[in-house]
Amino acid sequence: MQVLDIIAISPQETLLVGYPTETLRPGPWELRRNGELVATVDVTGQAATEADQKGKLAPPGVVMCRGRIDKKGFDFTRDEVTLVRIG
Repeated sequence: MQVLDIIAISPQETLLVGYPTETLRPGPWELRRNGELVATVDVTGQAATEADQKGKLAPPGVVMCRGRIDKKGFDFTRDEVTLVRIG
């Protein structure tokens, strides 16, 4: 999954916004910046999103993760941030 944004909604839960490249199943995943491991996250599910009726592009997906991720370490305009399944 190409990650476009990280949103902390509580100290226990974080949302990752982006475009999934595969089915996102609950369990451990690696958050990578430019191919290097930054954190291991526990994906708990995927939030439902809907496209705007006038919109021609599919909306990004939203993945729910257990734990907190510090967004300050990422520059989404320069870095390639991805979520990769472990194993």
